[in-house]
Amino acid sequence: MVRSFFSARTPPPPAPLAAWLEGVPVSGGTTAEVLLRAGLDELDAARAAPGRVRQSAFHLLAADGLLTYACEAALEVDDPRNALVRILQQAAAYGR
Repeated sequence: MVRSFFSARTPPPPAPLAAWLEGVPVSGGTTAEVLLRAGLDELDAARAAPGRVRQSAFHLLAADGLLTYACEAALEVDDPRNALVRILQQAAAYGR
């Protein structure tokens, strides 16, 4: 599901991001849910090394991309409004 989502993107993800995305878990819910979880996991990784740490910046960029793709995937389900609301609620509640 997730792999086919990325292969259908136009334009496709940049090559370095596409290679990294190969490591994203591919099961456990809709594509939007999988990408949301992966994005929140990347935020956790960024928070693990606060400050001006290059690796944290990479995790933040990955989180941004994954959460953006989660929103795109949510637009492809039967009830996109509800899917987007769930993503926003979980992202807003993150870290509280």
